[in-house]
Amino acid sequence: MNQSRKTTTANPFLWFNVIVAIAIVAWGAVKYVTYRNLQIQTAREIEATEKRIASLVQDEIPSLNAEIDRHLARYDLREKLQQNGSDLISTPTNRIEVIRAKNPAVTQQSFRP
Repeated sequence: MNQSRKTTTANPFLWFNVIVAIAIVAWGAVKYVTYRNLQIQTAREIEATEKRIASLVQDEIPSLNAEIDRHLARYDLREKLQQNGSDLISTPTNRIEVIRAKNPAVTQQSFRP
């Protein structure tokens, strides 16, 4: 028998496969966008954390070093000792002696914490 030219030759199984393929592609595209957005968000969080660390390094560490330098300053220590009523006095520079160690390896061990 002859078929009418207006009828299609595609069967329903072919259309079902096409719809499933389109659904898989769409689902893959949505997943790709989701994962990519998570990657971008993580990269931004890492960048923000690095900026905070850099600002802390710039702000707090130099101020901490300056504070340590202030506490270790020779003249400030002398004034603090005088204010606290200490019996310690400064050593004149002509009284300072440099003593060389006979065995430097032994002196290095004494500097260990």
